[in-house]
Amino acid sequence: MELKVLIISNIKDSAYSKPDIELIYGLKNQGITPDVLIPADSPYVDIFRHSGIRVIPGFSRNKFSLRSILQIRNEIKKEKYKIVHLFNTRAIINGSFAAIGLPVKVIAYRGAAGIYWYDPTSWWAHLNPRIDWIICNSEYVRQHMQKQLLFRPKKAVMIYKGMNVSSFSSVKPFSRKDLGIADHSLIVGCVANMRKIKGLQYLLESSYYLDPELPVHFLLIGSGIDSAANLEIIKSSPFKQNIHLLGFRKDVYELIAACDIYVQPSLSESLCRSVMEAMCLGVPCVVSDAGGLVELIEDNKSGLVVKKGNARGITTAVESLVHNADLRKRFADEALKRMQNIFSVQNMVLNTVQFYKSIVTKL
Repeated sequence: MELKVLIISNIKDSAYSKPDIELIYGLKNQGITPDVLIPADSPYVDIFRHSGIRVIPGFSRNKFSLRSILQIRNEIKKEKYKIVHLFNTRAIINGSFAAIGLPVKVIAYRGAAGIYWYDPTSWWAHLNPRIDWIICNSEYVRQHMQKQLLFRPKKAVMIYKGMNVSSFSSVKPFSRKDLGIADHSLIVGCVANMRKIKGLQYLLESSYYLDPELPVHFLLIGSGIDSAANLEIIKSSPFKQNIHLLGFRKDVYELIAACDIYVQPSLSESLCRSVMEAMCLGVPCVVSDAGGLVELIEDNKSGLVVKKGNARGITTAVESLVHNADLRKRFADEALKRMQNIFSVQNMVLNTVQFYKSIVTKL
């Protein structure tokens, strides 16, 4: 029996879209028929079509669009989809309303905590009663969603979002010369747009306690990284000449690959894409114990885990890796194995196919 699924996602040519793209191709290779509704200006309209995947251009730019609801509803009726899989808030709102009264299973994706049952707007999206299942990208998010679902906690399930390790094999790291850093120096990197929950202040403050004789440089990458608050912290750091604020960059992979250590000091996090990318690139990681970060990194086995909001803890972890090249190598190798064995595209696809088939039998 053919299993037809309508996937609605804001797929663009960006790193954020890669897991969704990999999932679509993987589903097709597993015998599922995935039709995709994506923005009309996405480069993947033509790419998917050339791969034999049916594309419906028309992703709504509005959170609630009657036109989009009617378009989705007509597609469900015409194609008789068994499942509609919705990947972001706009897709979830419009797709769930379109499915009202129709014999189709509705799945919503959730990649972060922050949904609360007492917030009325949540009932337009993930808590909408028309949504049958919520696929969460980490155990941390699943447990959070279960608490918000009140009487139907089992609607929240977990499937790790996967990455293709082989797609990082061609990445060429920046040279120390191009970065203006001496060859003998070690680089500590972090990628995060400037938001309080990213905990960047603790990474910067960790430089206060770091041995000033160590040849360490910091690379901070992300929008708003040069905020007044960050600049104020840097001004008092003994490493202020070695802290490089690079802002938004499109060559993030090449920059991460140039790092000797990657630090994610978040106060709240689900399944951090930047940490997963560092793991794929063979860079040992230091992460806080926030949310899903402890699912990615096993402390003292595939990296180091420190208490969130603890600058001194970051210092201790970084110093231990700076002084021990063998430990950096061991953590990097173990992290790469975790990406291949647990957080792979293959596992994401196979677990999704298994889940699809399990819920279709209940129709």
